[in-house]
Order: sequence, then structure tokens, then C-alpha cells
Amino acid sequence: MFVGKYERTAKNKKEESEVYEEYKKEIVEYGRKILNSNHVVGTSGNISVRIGNTSLFAITPSGMPYEELTVDDIPIIDVKGERIEGTKKPSIEVRMHGLIYEHYPDVRAIVHTHSVYTTVLSLIRKPLPIINETMVMVGDVPVAEFARTGSLELAENVTKALKGRRAVILANHGLLCVGKSLKESFALCEEIERDAQIYVLALSTGMSVHIIPEEEAKKTREWLSKNYGQ
Repeated sequence: MFVGKYERTAKNKKEESEVYEEYKKEIVEYGRKILNSNHVVGTSGNISVRIGNTSLFAITPSGMPYEELTVDDIPIIDVKGERIEGTKKPSIEVRMHGLIYEHYPDVRAIVHTHSVYTTVLSLIRKPLPIINETMVMVGDVPVAEFARTGSLELAENVTKALKGRRAVILANHGLLCVGKSLKESFALCEEIERDAQIYVLALSTGMSVHIIPEEEAKKTREWLSKNYGQ
């Protein structure tokens, strides 16, 4: 549950900074992962992680190469966009991250990439449907309406499209995944990008692409949730 307007006191500043350190390390780690996995190029994309059960989150700084990031570069922001700690400007998509955290308390981490095949789908404004068993568990991925990068309108469009879902394609832009951790959100981006590749290749054959009906997907999802894994 969210706290009210955040007020930091000198008494707890040191203790909080030590807590923030672990979240900042995660941002640095997963920033390198999305770069090395070719989900972004240069300084594109952005990631964030919620600080415990607060309205604060750590986020990648604006326009800095992932391979050069250190924990000192990672700002701590509240959901209204106020910088609580750090000297670097946050990602220009900070409003999008903040609005998602504000509207969805169960979201703990956000990964936004410019992965190739999901970006292809974003250009033709085509959602990723339930095409296989992986997508049965993920669910379909809708396309959020286009808006300018960094705008409040984009933040609102993405937040709206995320309702009841774990991922959304940003029109003419890329992919955004949410989860209970950066590990989960990153893994989801990996899964969706692979399935987007499969879907784009299937579409390129010019033949009919058969989609798993929602009713069957629901039954399969329920069965897998009870029987798959240890």
C-alpha cells in the first residue's frame, strides 16, 4: 500500500540510503542484462524497481550508457516524480513508471525495451495474441495508443493498456513488462520477444496464423498452474 507524501528526515537518511543501495545494484545489473541481450541499443529503454512497500522506486538515469552505470548514478524517485535521492536526472519515462506504480500496487518492477520483433509489431499496431503455450501463461499483449516519448499522455495510455495484463506494446516504440521483481519482468520480456519473433515469422509466410481460443487458453492455464513445475 502506498504511503502519503514522502518526507525524509536526517534521522533515517543513512539507514534508508543503505536500503536503497540494494535496489540500485539491481538496476545496474539488469541494465547490463537488457543491453547484453540485445533488447536495447545505446541508452534506449529504461528499468525501475519499487522500494519495498513504499511509493518510491529506483530507476535508470536519463541518457547514460548501461555499461557505465554505477549505483551512484541511480536516482530514487517517488510516484509523483520528485527526486528523493541522487544527482542524476531520471529516465524521461519517469512519469510512465510512476503512474504504473501508483495504479498497480502489486507491480514491483518495470522493464521497458526496444526489442526488435515486438517493435516490429508496434509499427504495424498489431497485438501479440495467444499463439502457443508460453503465451497461454503470459496472456495476450495489447498495443497502447501512440503518444510522444516522455509525455503524460504516453504514461496514461500505457497504464490504461496494462489493466489486467503483464505486458504492453507501445505503438511505434517498444515493449514494457511488469512483475514482482526485476528478474520476473526481464524474463517476461525475453519470453514475449521470442514469441513476437515466432509470430512475425509466421505472418511473413502469408498463410493463416491460428490463435489459441481464449476459452481453451484459460483451461490450459489452469491445468498448467496446477501441474507444471516442482
